[in-house]
Amino acid sequence: MLRIGFLGLCLVGSSLAGFGQKATVKRTPKTASSPLTYKGRVITVTSGGGFTGRSTSYSLQDDGRLYGKRSTDAGYALLGKQSAPNTRRVFWSLEDRCKIKTTQFDNPGNMYKAVSWRKGKEEYTVTWGSPKDSVPDSYEKFYSAFMATIPANMRLKK
Repeated sequence: MLRIGFLGLCLVGSSLAGFGQKATVKRTPKTASSPLTYKGRVITVTSGGGFTGRSTSYSLQDDGRLYGKRSTDAGYALLGKQSAPNTRRVFWSLEDRCKIKTTQFDNPGNMYKAVSWRKGKEEYTVTWGSPKDSVPDSYEKFYSAFMATIPANMRLKK
């Protein structure tokens, strides 16, 4: 489990470019379900590829719990918890602004990024990275805004 330092490291004041609000990531207890077994909605953003083929993923559950996982990790690490208003904005942005359920885009390159939405067995993923194809602009903005909600000191080391 990733340990978070002193309380000041648990709060972030960075603005969310795509969401227009400030985010707060709060420290949470270590006893939480994994994004793989969670029954509610889960958003996962991933980046990876290249020579090593390694990837790093961050998953936000609709209850606000934020997890991280590298492809070399055995399981997910609970990083913290987003506030309820910010969690609602993130899900609204992906579901309504990006329209993930109707976007069909699967064009990974050597290095790629992906955004996925899942609830139960229903899952939608948009993957990009190929220099030949441009992802819809709203996904690149969503990815950047999502990553801005995670303080640099809480991000997983590659």
